Amino acid sequence: MTQPAESLTDAMGMVSIHGRAALVAMLDSQTDELQMLHVTTPQPALKIAKVSVDGRTMGDFFEDLSSTGITEFRVKFWKHTAVAHRIPSCTIMQSQNTTVARYPLSTYQR
Repeated sequence: MTQPAESLTDAMGMVSIHGRAALVAMLDSQTDELQMLHVTTPQPALKIAKVSVDGRTMGDFFEDLSSTGITEFRVKFWKHTAVAHRIPSCTIMQSQNTTVARYPLSTYQR
């Protein structure tokens, strides 16, 4: 889970710890919408991408992916390029105005 203001480099540092592909989630600060990305491990088979700008935030990254859907990128401590793929939001879950309404917990009844 990341925050819109968190740096891309810091968030990808946490992704790197897993050593495999990861899902990255973020709540949009304006809409409270759950957004998700699938991030691959850096791949030596890909052309080496230019290093992302130091001040780039996760909010910026998610925003860029909202129009493209997929991107190749690299952060400063990665030797190789990785791929980030935006996972589309579930429109039914986003149709309610409150978090409780969007993600109801079923109650046990006898």
